[in-house]
Amino acid sequence: MALAKGSADYRRLTLAMLFAGFSTFSLLYSAQPLLPLFAHDFHLSAEAASLAVGLATGPLAVGILVAGALSDRWGRRPMMVAAMFLAGGFSLVTAAAPGWPALLVLRFLTGVALAGVPAVAMAYVSEEVDHDSVGSAMGLYIGGSAIGGMAGRLGVSLLTDMSWAGAARWRWSAWRVSRWPRHSAGSRPNRGISCGQPGRRVRSRADSSICSAIARCRCCFSRRSC
Repeated sequence: MALAKGSADYRRLTLAMLFAGFSTFSLLYSAQPLLPLFAHDFHLSAEAASLAVGLATGPLAVGILVAGALSDRWGRRPMMVAAMFLAGGFSLVTAAAPGWPALLVLRFLTGVALAGVPAVAMAYVSEEVDHDSVGSAMGLYIGGSAIGGMAGRLGVSLLTDMSWAGAARWRWSAWRVSRWPRHSAGSRPNRGISCGQPGRRVRSRADSSICSAIARCRCCFSRRSC
């Protein structure tokens, strides 16, 4: 029996198709903002780094033809469920890839797995949903695909910027700490540092305690006398 708009089964199906489209294209394009990092970390040219995206989109385009034929034998829904689980698993393993060749192989497999969703999504909706409600169901799937492609790029870009900014701050703090004078056991201990406040000194130990670290960083970032 075809699902009519407004029924509980129809809402579940359209929500599932929305997230299927979102997940497919967010996984597909999430590597695009990382291309400069790939080029830097693996010492690659821009063309070589772009293979992380090309080796996923290319197999997806070809795999759609094969997945459509296989879904006639295995079923539409099992094909999409298997594709989502395989693509998610390959993406998780990609994060632990030991090198650039392994990363490319995993991206290739991710593209092949993702082909199982767009290949049969439209056919599945047209078979399960009432004729008068097909348009809205397909619209939700297409909208989820568009939002997923944008969210995959934008979300990873924001996370990358945040991680690099945090890493830069930690490197700066570590460099400042490494510049502090060290004292041997028999030398005169450091009495503290002045942060531009007459009569007030922050005591520091030879092992650079947490209190002195906070005072030193506050002093340096406020551009006072260190």
